[in-house]
Amino acid sequence: MRFLVVEEDEAQAHQIKVALTEQGYVVDVVIDGEQGWAYVETFTYDLLLINTSLRDLNGIDLCRCLRNEGYSVPILLLTVQNSSIDQVTYLEAGADDHLVKPFTPTELFARIRALLRSPRRANAPLLHWNDLHLDPVSREVTYQQKPLSLSPKEYSLLELFLRNPKRVLTQSAILEHLWSFESQPNEHTVRAHVKRLRRKLQSVNADKIIETIYGVGYRLKPPSPELSKQQADIAPAESPETPAELLSVKSNVSQGSIAASSDLPVSRERFKTIILNRIQTLEETINNAQTFTSELCQNAELQAHKLAGSLGILGLKSAYQLAQNIEQCFIEGRQTPQTPSLIDTLKTLIALLYQELQHPFDEFEEKIPVQSEQESISKQQTSFQVLVVDDDLELTEQLKQIAIHWNIQLNVTTKLEEARVALRETPPHLVLLDLVFPDHRDGGFVLLEELKYQFPELPVLVWTVRDDMSDRAAVARLGGNAFLSKSVSCDQVLEAIKDILQSTSTAPTKILAVDDDPITLNCLQELLPSYGLELTVLDDPRLFWETLEKTGPELLILDLEMPHFNGVELCKTVRSDRSWNALPILFLSARKDPQTIQQIYQAGADDYISKPFAEAELITRIFNRLDRIHLLRSLAETDPITGLLNRRRSTHDLHRYLHLSRRHCQPFCLVLIALDCFQSINNQYGYTVGDSVMRQFGQILQRHFRDEDIVAHWGGEEFIVGLYGSYQSDGAKRITQLLELVQMTVFPVANHVQIQMTMSAGIAAYPEDGMDLSSLYAASNAALCQAKASGGNCFLTLSSDSRSTV
Repeated sequence: MRFLVVEEDEAQAHQIKVALTEQGYVVDVVIDGEQGWAYVETFTYDLLLINTSLRDLNGIDLCRCLRNEGYSVPILLLTVQNSSIDQVTYLEAGADDHLVKPFTPTELFARIRALLRSPRRANAPLLHWNDLHLDPVSREVTYQQKPLSLSPKEYSLLELFLRNPKRVLTQSAILEHLWSFESQPNEHTVRAHVKRLRRKLQSVNADKIIETIYGVGYRLKPPSPELSKQQADIAPAESPETPAELLSVKSNVSQGSIAASSDLPVSRERFKTIILNRIQTLEETINNAQTFTSELCQNAELQAHKLAGSLGILGLKSAYQLAQNIEQCFIEGRQTPQTPSLIDTLKTLIALLYQELQHPFDEFEEKIPVQSEQESISKQQTSFQVLVVDDDLELTEQLKQIAIHWNIQLNVTTKLEEARVALRETPPHLVLLDLVFPDHRDGGFVLLEELKYQFPELPVLVWTVRDDMSDRAAVARLGGNAFLSKSVSCDQVLEAIKDILQSTSTAPTKILAVDDDPITLNCLQELLPSYGLELTVLDDPRLFWETLEKTGPELLILDLEMPHFNGVELCKTVRSDRSWNALPILFLSARKDPQTIQQIYQAGADDYISKPFAEAELITRIFNRLDRIHLLRSLAETDPITGLLNRRRSTHDLHRYLHLSRRHCQPFCLVLIALDCFQSINNQYGYTVGDSVMRQFGQILQRHFRDEDIVAHWGGEEFIVGLYGSYQSDGAKRITQLLELVQMTVFPVANHVQIQMTMSAGIAAYPEDGMDLSSLYAASNAALCQAKASGGNCFLTLSSDSRSTV
């Protein structure tokens, strides 16, 4: 496990690091709050130990900032102050616990163990996988009750796997978790430690627990089918080794992350029907041999090709070979006159195919997973689900009506017992909780405590009429994410809900798969989500462009032969569009001849995999494509100094937002921002310091604005922000807050020198100040020039001639 110690007393920081390292933890040490913030943004930690008395950004403010950003890792404050007022301050800032200096290593270890086994981290302290057990408290590892002796690094590696049972861990992720920033080795070290850990496991006959996903990383090997029911209940969803196994297990993959087409019901009978229909079509063509034409042969060849692909995906290898032989016969029949021997061969192959499929079809109903109607509905549900626990029906009804426009669905319960039932049956994305109920004045506190034990990852926003310090401290101590008084507006409540949900959710990589074969699509649905990929499937190529623009995928998977539009035509269409021509495209096809493969690559494909495909090969190809496109996109679209979008990429996004504003009659604000007197910083301290200030200012902008806002650096001291859905008054409010934030920020430069900066801004609103990007930019630039001329540290809006300063 990896900890960060933020302590300005270097001697004490060294003592803490040595003590924790001896306990097997990986420890990074920084000496001030600004460095602590930078490390938290860069690396992943399991616990933070922060001194309250830091220079610049003190420990309490750092803790508060981290919690405001949605950072949920446990925080232990180290302090010399321990009055009741101080304790309330620590809890209000979001700390999980505090430790008074001076303290002994024994006391420190006890506090850390208590935090690590708290409900926020896990439901149970004991980690296990089949017969392998790891106790984080005693640091003992056993397999089938036999002790296993591991080195500290081997223990940490095994613990990392057990804490992430459903995740494929890349070598870089393992390095990040198990080694400190200063002593991080290369990836060869990871392979060596995995090899040694496997050897230790093999010594107790547990040699098949960790498996390699070639080209990706390592994961825990899914449990064997002989798992007891109790083990199966706690084991994570099995990720099959090959497509053949995809249909031999019930689907345990979470359906919430899959956006599937509603017209693709995955039913047992449909797969059987599809395959039988294709065989019957071939049989009818063969029986009518006297009417054989080139067109009929071509259609039969296509049916045989589709049949082979489906059978290969299902893992029916013998049937797959027979279907390929049938396809080859029709290819020959199209090129040469049909002979009685060719007809006899086709009839024999069809009979053998029926015979081969007789037994698999008997077991089909056990192999194909059923998608219930409820699962189908849940896949299509894209709005956030929020459970409101409040007996004020008038207020909650008002909130419910407004929430529709925020893409938030509220489910209201007025009683605590009803809330407990609703949480068990349909867990929401967030709970909005009142503290006071008629039959139980402190009922909200009781439910909040239950939630943090039963649903440790579920965000809770408290919204109540009780607003004194003791209530706020109690909510913070019990793990509430935010506290709002009922004096705030409904829009402010919904904005807080949206902020919490966006900060706690991670956006998976989106993939669009287009194939008219539902068997292939179902296999992809079973496989890809377990690797954190969000899959949208489409079986009708006529809806391709509409679906592409709606989903915005990062990778496209195409079948070669489909009705209406084939894969090559779709690929060429994508490559000819300026907005999508860089989209990675991967083909899946049962055809393996050189001419077809050449045709695919000439159309613009990035990669090709033949059906049937192996899981490891498909996943490796997908992640290799994604890694490469992310790297190229980052280099082409990111400003190297600030890390923000560059002018080229942001211009494209701003045009897109303006197009949406015109189409949907939505407001839009364009804000032009510049640091005041920035050239004097370059002249006095040099361009290296100037770049550092620009980088820090870019980070401030990223944290201040929403994820959906466009924040970019257009060169020099000029930054631009696009606010879709915001009126001029909304933009003015955001910039006023930004002015205050920048003025309070201290920018550290070389030799412990610190400087303070101010900024100026100009705001232009659509459609009042312009109908396109060029006119809005001219208006915002004119406002910015006026703001600078008036002394800076302010913003102006041309349309209202308003001026705001700090």
